[in-house]
Amino acid sequence: MKRSHTVWAAVLGAGLAFGVTCAAVSAGNPVEERQATMKAVGQSMKEAAAINTPATFDAAKAKTLMDGVAANAKKLHGLYPAGSGADPKTEADPKVWENKADFDKRLTEMATLATTAGKSADAAGFKTAYAAVGATCKSCHDVYRMKKKS
Repeated sequence: MKRSHTVWAAVLGAGLAFGVTCAAVSAGNPVEERQATMKAVGQSMKEAAAINTPATFDAAKAKTLMDGVAANAKKLHGLYPAGSGADPKTEADPKVWENKADFDKRLTEMATLATTAGKSADAAGFKTAYAAVGATCKSCHDVYRMKKKS
């Protein structure tokens, strides 16, 4: 009976190791994931800019777009693990990891502001709230995104 417990424990351990490996592989490359997520945020902001006038404002569309920005801002928290700044494809400045608390605070602020913008009932309110989201994005890029080399 002791031997069957040992065999069962070995099988269970191997299965667990396989599961952890699969999860790690499916997690993908954090640099590629965060770049794709940032592009999605940029696309949502671009689409939101198109409905940022009284003639084009659509509250349902604004909510959908800003909820997407908020969800992606929350997702970004987990896409900057230690060591991922060494990837040559990253555009993240090393300051991200030097001051992770401030970086994370800015992501949280972006999510909060986007959620608020998505609740706008009229074009004037959305315009102001959208501008605040954009300003937060810019402030983070100004500090935590490497300058492009010409």
